[in-house]
Formats: sequence, C-alpha cells, structure tokens
Amino acid sequence: MFDKAIWDAMFVHAQGEYPAECCGIVTEDASGVQVIHPCENIQDKLHAADPETHPRTSRTAYRMNDMHAMKIQSEAEQAGGRIVAIYHSHIDVDAYFSQEDQDAATFFGEPTYPGVVYPIIPVKNARVDVGGEKVFQWRDSSSKFEEVEIR
Repeated sequence: MFDKAIWDAMFVHAQGEYPAECCGIVTEDASGVQVIHPCENIQDKLHAADPETHPRTSRTAYRMNDMHAMKIQSEAEQAGGRIVAIYHSHIDVDAYFSQEDQDAATFFGEPTYPGVVYPIIPVKNARVDVGGEKVFQWRDSSSKFEEVEIR
C-alpha cells in the first residue's frame, strides 16, 4: 500500500502537528511513485470564525483547505497520476473511522474519492503510536468505510 518512506513522512507530519490533528494527501504518479502532500488543518480558523457552526477545534477535527486539495489533485491528474490516500491523525485516542470521517468522505452516500484509502495515525502524548495506525477503504457491500489490511 505505502512504502516505509511514505509512512515515515505521515508519522513525522502527525507528530509535528500535535496537539492538533494533521491532514494530508498521498498522490501516485503514472509510474507508481507516491508523494506525500502535507496540508494545513484549517479547523481552528473555522472554529474561530464561527464556533457555532464549527464547534470542534483541531484537537478533535480536521479540515483541509479545499483549494489546496483541489490544486494537489489537479496537478497529480495533469501529470497522469491520482490521489491514492487522504490521511489524518487522531490526538490521544486510537485510530478509528468516526461518523464525521465517514460523512466527510462521502457525497450523497457514495465515496467522494472512489478507490482512495484513508490512513489514520494515532498520536498519544506527542508521540506517534507506531503500530496503532489503521487504513480504511469504502466497501460497496456495506456502503461504508471499513478497515483494511495495511501490510
């Protein structure tokens, strides 16, 4: 799924953003080379601007800048590649795919990015819980995201 360098880059990003959740995208070019694209978690900006609409902070939620994400996708596709993963971290809890994660990853009950996997990296006490990471992928049979084998 991902080589060690990609996992390590996601871990470094996740640990560096603690106590905020990190978020990012992994793309794959036409030859299969994967690249990580750390993104800014704008959840605190949304919360500061409108705490009623966005009650959660970056400690418990993430939101990518949509324009940044679209730029990453556009550049990958123009080069013959694609998005293969959208990752984020969880702070001081285990990795799981929450209902909010499910809602954010779907559009009218279907995956927003078909074929894309969603790695979640737990960071506890400012350290990545290596071995606690999980990956989730859409399953047509259940119409929801389910954990898949990483290795």
